[in-house]
Amino acid sequence: MKRKDFMASIDRVINDWNSTSFSFSQKDYVPGLDDSNLTYGNGQDKKGGEINTCVLFVDIRNSVQLTKDKQDRTMGRLYSVFTQCMLLAAQEGGGFVRNIIGDRVMIVFPPDQCYTKAVNCAITINHIATLINRKIDNLDFKCGIGVDYGRMRVMKVGVVKKGAENDDNKGLVWIGYPANFASRLTDCANKEFNDVVYRIDAYFYHHNYFGVNPFLDTRASGYYRNTKEFTADELAKSLSVRQLGMSKALYSNEFTEVQSIERVEKKFSYPSILVSEAVFNGYKKENPNANDIINGWWTEQVRKIRDIDFKIFGADLTWRVS
Repeated sequence: MKRKDFMASIDRVINDWNSTSFSFSQKDYVPGLDDSNLTYGNGQDKKGGEINTCVLFVDIRNSVQLTKDKQDRTMGRLYSVFTQCMLLAAQEGGGFVRNIIGDRVMIVFPPDQCYTKAVNCAITINHIATLINRKIDNLDFKCGIGVDYGRMRVMKVGVVKKGAENDDNKGLVWIGYPANFASRLTDCANKEFNDVVYRIDAYFYHHNYFGVNPFLDTRASGYYRNTKEFTADELAKSLSVRQLGMSKALYSNEFTEVQSIERVEKKFSYPSILVSEAVFNGYKKENPNANDIINGWWTEQVRKIRDIDFKIFGADLTWRVS
């Protein structure tokens, strides 16, 4: 095909998607590629699906380093074992694998009891990771698992081709914050971070909203000396430049009369399973008497993850198999 003809075909595709309407219908199941209720044909209105549920991502930790250190046969065997086990874990946990990208797998769950299914599946995957690490010699194998809940939209994309290439040229695209956030949680799960914080000894403003009350707060509103830690980003956001007469000065909205600033390196490790606040609360509501809830095995994570403004809970859980 000549380049001019090829670009004309591209132009037709863009115009088709731009000129036809797109609607999403609510689903109580996880759509698949063969779902006739999802369409992508040229010249017709496009129909997608919408589902409110849990999304789980799992990713092999240090896969790049593992690939460098191990032979191709070892990595081929590892990737094959990992993928097959994730498919089995999803099936056993009532979920559906909807994306496999190298060492990362996406699992979507039907809405009914999705919190319990997703958390149990995450525990199963973490258990499988320990088995793989134990059974394959000289391999430091670990996984990171992230789960979030919310509205996901799905639509078919691709082109219809004849023969063996047909399946390879079609796919499903999942759109929604839960997938983005679950993936972000997966990026941090089962990893250690070296953070730099700035420990500032200064006078910080304390606002007493209730007035001086011996049972609530005995301090009046005003500046009090304290020591607080700031990340570089938090410190930068607290600073501004102000004009003082003929000169400019650096001013903080958080503190004044700085006594000292100390640069401190801190290590932080996330557990292997990270779930959003919505998933944790949903799971806790569905399983109030579960051992992990009663014994407090889930802990709120104190370290912030970029672009995530909700609480995160984590645990290192596996099954007790008798």
